[in-house]
Amino acid sequence: MNGQGKGQGKGQGWRRGECTGKGMGQGNRGFGGPGGFCVCPNCGYRVPHERGVPCRQVRCPKCGTFMVRE
Repeated sequence: MNGQGKGQGKGQGWRRGECTGKGMGQGNRGFGGPGGFCVCPNCGYRVPHERGVPCRQVRCPKCGTFMVRE
């Protein structure tokens, strides 16, 4: 017994080609990327999303509530 071949498995879900290139920003998740809107969860007011500025840092011009990304 030389112990070769024991404990060499990678486990489930890591086969060749699996789990590559599938991360955040894939699909219709409602956030990320250019475009979109910042929406007030309180009154529903919408403003175009400004690239580089998180919606959670923008206050609604109508009621002052922090906006969320649509």
